[in-house]
Amino acid sequence: MNQLANWLRENIVTETEAEVSNWQSIKDELTNGTALEAVLDKFGPLPNSLIDKIVLSTWNFVSKDDYALFMRAVLGTESFPLSNLLRGLFQSTNKEINVITTNYDRAIEYAVDISGLIHKCGFLPGYIKRLYGSRDLSFQLANQKAKTVTIWKVHGSIDWFADPMGNVVSLPFSDVLPEKFVPQIVTPGVSKYERTHDEPFRTTIQGADRVLETATAIICVGYGFRDRHIHPKLTDRCRTNNIPILIAARTLMDEAREFLRNSGGDKYIALEDHDEGTNVFTSRYPNGVVVSGGKFWKLPELNKAIGF
Repeated sequence: MNQLANWLRENIVTETEAEVSNWQSIKDELTNGTALEAVLDKFGPLPNSLIDKIVLSTWNFVSKDDYALFMRAVLGTESFPLSNLLRGLFQSTNKEINVITTNYDRAIEYAVDISGLIHKCGFLPGYIKRLYGSRDLSFQLANQKAKTVTIWKVHGSIDWFADPMGNVVSLPFSDVLPEKFVPQIVTPGVSKYERTHDEPFRTTIQGADRVLETATAIICVGYGFRDRHIHPKLTDRCRTNNIPILIAARTLMDEAREFLRNSGGDKYIALEDHDEGTNVFTSRYPNGVVVSGGKFWKLPELNKAIGF
């Protein structure tokens, strides 16, 4: 998020008086070290023209790195620890695994492809992909349901666009925005909660809610427990049903620690970095205990620890 903040600060060009005034205030806060989302929340609602520029600049920032990641995936020069995790989770009777993400990039999609599995993200297959909405979409291989990863991108994706007629489509890889197409990503700030009333975000968030309401176990990787689209359902599910949850992050944020205290139940394991290895939190050790021998909050080492 800090890299995105620096990019926006250096690349957004304002024109109208309202844009200039609002953006200068935002830049001053960012320069002082305030987090991007906190700044945009503080100064919202912003002029629509400035929001459009933030969305476009964010798309440019993420899409270039995403395309480079795709090329590394194609050439086999990038490792995807998530691939090993997914393959391991499918060593069961499961035919579907759900992944909920707030990220715009397609790293999860690439990891699924590398693992030899099928993914779906709310759009029909094809090159110019249309929404399938609330209808169910399933795939079969040899007359059996194929192992499928359903990805719920609650803040949108860099390959989602509104065309000049306002129709939402998903298009193939590109680091250039198609003319008159508008990226469908929800950037930080107050406006993101307004945009999620529209498609494709409404259907995606409702789908993610259903997944959390029925989950029998949850793995959280690098999640800060701050997003209002995910956090309430996640908290309610764990507090009410006491389902197993594994949390792995470099640093457990205050919100994550509060979740563990108030809603984690007694079947949680939380992992964060420690100079001597990994700090492990459970209901038996709510203040944490240091486990030496590995950085198990990192997905590659976590995979090895659990045999994936």
